[in-house]
Amino acid sequence: MRNAVIAFFLILAAVVVTKTGRDQTPRPVGGITGTLCSISPQRVTLRDGNLVAGAEYHCDSPGPDRLTLTVRLQRSTDAGWTTLAQQAFTAAKGETLPSVPASRRTRQVSAACQAGVYRTAAEWSVNGGRTGTALGPERRNPCR
Repeated sequence: MRNAVIAFFLILAAVVVTKTGRDQTPRPVGGITGTLCSISPQRVTLRDGNLVAGAEYHCDSPGPDRLTLTVRLQRSTDAGWTTLAQQAFTAAKGETLPSVPASRRTRQVSAACQAGVYRTAAEWSVNGGRTGTALGPERRNPCR
């Protein structure tokens, strides 16, 4: 019984520390100031005949001095993953907090629709220091 209680608290602590992303994969991003940010790449969607790849972010208060996020729409090829569209975005302090609507904390790129397997890739940097990459789930032929 004692081991079960210890295991429960260890799992609870891990969940609180990592802040699980939307796709249920932990995406912690620690900044130099100790601010914890979470990056959640989204599943590629279809909008107005275009493929759309997006990533949502949020950080603990007070937020980092600078969060740089590059969102990529990638297509699987025989040679690996090819980037079809990408753009870098920046946000700071209060712009990164969960109190800001998710629509304002989500960044997107798009490309013309065609058959294939796609994913969202997100690369970030906090305060010009610590960096990371997160991959969204693959989506096959979203143009149908």
